[in-house]
Amino acid sequence: MKLFFKYNRGYIIIYLLSLALTIIYCNIMGFIEFGEIIYILIFNTFILVCFLMFSYYQNRQLYRLLRNELTCLNDAFLELGSSDLSENISGILKEQHNLYEVEIQKCNKVHKEHLIFINQWVHQMKTPLSVIQLQLQEYAGEEKARSIEEEVNKLNKGLNMAMHFARIDSFQNDFIVERISLKKLVIGTVNEEKKLFIKNKITPRVEIDGAIEVYSDVKWIKFVLDQLIINGVKYSKGTEKELIIKACEKEKEILLSVIDEGIGIPRKDIKRVFDLFFTGENGRKYGESTGMGLYISKEVCVNLGHKIEITSTSDKGTMVTIRFKI
Repeated sequence: MKLFFKYNRGYIIIYLLSLALTIIYCNIMGFIEFGEIIYILIFNTFILVCFLMFSYYQNRQLYRLLRNELTCLNDAFLELGSSDLSENISGILKEQHNLYEVEIQKCNKVHKEHLIFINQWVHQMKTPLSVIQLQLQEYAGEEKARSIEEEVNKLNKGLNMAMHFARIDSFQNDFIVERISLKKLVIGTVNEEKKLFIKNKITPRVEIDGAIEVYSDVKWIKFVLDQLIINGVKYSKGTEKELIIKACEKEKEILLSVIDEGIGIPRKDIKRVFDLFFTGENGRKYGESTGMGLYISKEVCVNLGHKIEITSTSDKGTMVTIRFKI
């Protein structure tokens, strides 16, 4: 109603001004008596009120929409009233919605083509990397072979991250929830990264009861765990300390924590570590951070219904916790 009066105040002001001028003129010229002035005021005001009520009734849905604003795309198909103004605005909204749908379809097509290209490219790159790894077995133990193998492993992990990043948007089509033994999952992931632990002189310590099980997707949660382990080792280089992975049950949740004793995360960066492409002070210092690992990990946890949290103290270490619902 407030918006209606604001829109029509010009008509009301002009009406009152013209009525006042007419009455003053007629009174000066002696055309009407004082009693007739009251009658004219009441009669004309009644006509104005009727007109405003009819106008508001015709456009009430339009004013309601303008007051509440659009809340979803389907609001474009609301019936806004029978007046020409309401019908024209309703038609414009529907045309705008159709144009928007066309643009969305174009963007989705381009996005799908991009994802297909990324997935095909990743698989094509993995084939020559596998061949290189097989050839390197002939030179096992040699220093150059170890250096090349490390770089090949980095390429493999980078390609895996690119593939997981590309599949985040189509996550609903690529996951299977099943019962998982946390200890078995963690030990398997740690064993796959044993060369990383040995190279950086970090000792893994697993403190998980074999009976603890969670519901999740093995492939995706393993990717998340792998990212947390790599980060923990990366930022603990040369410390000759431990990387602790433990799990416990607390308040109808199972908490899986990865704890390192590394350099920690500066307080100013802690709130942004899950942002896409954010590398922070540590990432710039070490020069190996892509700013994608923790972002993808958080997106995966959100899609799987888990929660991921991080706490850290500079020069003391970092703890990343995944919360599974029982």
